[in-house]
Amino acid sequence: MRSMPAVPQLSWFCVVGICATLLHVCAAWMMVTQLGAGGLLANGVGATAAFAVSYLGNATLTFANGHRRADSAPRYLLVTLASFLMTSAIMALVQRNGLPMSAYAIIVICTVPPSTFLLAKFWAFRPRPQRS
Repeated sequence: MRSMPAVPQLSWFCVVGICATLLHVCAAWMMVTQLGAGGLLANGVGATAAFAVSYLGNATLTFANGHRRADSAPRYLLVTLASFLMTSAIMALVQRNGLPMSAYAIIVICTVPPSTFLLAKFWAFRPRPQRS
């Protein structure tokens, strides 16, 4: 099966990414502002909640290319861990500089999804070559 053309693929990635990112940011935001949790814990909960949505949506909608989803799972987990490190660094910078949680949300939304798309498209969900 051939990969999806770029525009529909990017559209699906946006839909999946918006859902996962909003879930991540809202969970972290609520943990910090409503429960008084620390930033790292809150970000971890947000990232964990968003992983299932992101992986399943991207594997079945965005990067569906006929290969088994399990083949891409370990690579996508590494992409997710890289995204977690990015969001953790952003959370630390926001808190260290006394910025509002809205700054965290804006920075995460503008930086993490584009990075994740590139890593997912060209590495995590890249189909493995067919062996003869």
